[in-house]
Amino acid sequence: MKAKFKGRKKIKLWLFKLIGIFVVIIASFILSFKLLFDNIDIELNNNTYLNYLVGSSFGYYNLADITNLSSTEFLLKYSFGIKEFNSGIDNVTLSTPVTSVVEDDITTNDEPIVYIYNSHQTESYVTNISEEFNINNTVYLGSYILKEYLEDLGISCIVEDNSIVDVLNTNGWKYNSSYKASRILMEQAKKEHPSLKFFIDLHRDAGSYERTTTEIDGIKYAKMMFVVGLKHENYQPNLDLANLLNEKIVAFDDSLSRGVLKKDNAGANGIYNQDFDPNTILIEVGGQYNNIEEVNNSLKVFASIIYDYLKGEA
Repeated sequence: MKAKFKGRKKIKLWLFKLIGIFVVIIASFILSFKLLFDNIDIELNNNTYLNYLVGSSFGYYNLADITNLSSTEFLLKYSFGIKEFNSGIDNVTLSTPVTSVVEDDITTNDEPIVYIYNSHQTESYVTNISEEFNINNTVYLGSYILKEYLEDLGISCIVEDNSIVDVLNTNGWKYNSSYKASRILMEQAKKEHPSLKFFIDLHRDAGSYERTTTEIDGIKYAKMMFVVGLKHENYQPNLDLANLLNEKIVAFDDSLSRGVLKKDNAGANGIYNQDFDPNTILIEVGGQYNNIEEVNNSLKVFASIIYDYLKGEA
């Protein structure tokens, strides 16, 4: 009996030792992880995620893609789960020259020329695998895609990173005052960057997928539509610009355009900050049911059109 009792006691002792060792290992892991985490400060937002995600994809990339894809397309393929990427756009041929809004060569100007912002920053597209990276497919993301393509063409741009919601909350305004909030940020940006010549307010529509999507040569695009407010005295240059750019979209493919919507009815904003500068436009790219690849395809076309306009070739 005594031998059995001693045997059980030894077993219990070893069991307690094993549990103790296990607890120590787990505690050490947790403490080490917390220590490392507290000393690593990585800010991953829509301003830095392009390079960050491309950098984190190096375990399974195709070397040929480094030279064949721009950073935007590389990201779409490897981080957004789009395995077969083809925008179908190599060059956009335009005509009807007009006077450039930029006196100097835009491709040699280091100062920003284009200001891209979103009066409605949280307007979203269909969410896909990018949600795993805590990236929202919003018009704000679309602004960075557009910036990427414009800068690939040599046009220096800035995207408005300040939160519209913060401006609204600071001033005690509601959502319907978003254009007042974005106006404050526009004025601030122009003050800090006097070189800015072109202002793009990027939105998306709330229409059905069929209404906001087209297919060209087997590739899907998010349709584009310009909105022009007529409730200020000098709206005509804004309207002329929207009509001109829309003509170039139609020249690429008429199914890609949803036209120019003129707003002067009661209840509409009617200005959309377009009194700020004659080269201020509001464009809606797709709707809430479009995915980021379709938006990307359209923005690549749009970037080429903006480029030709700024060079005086549109």
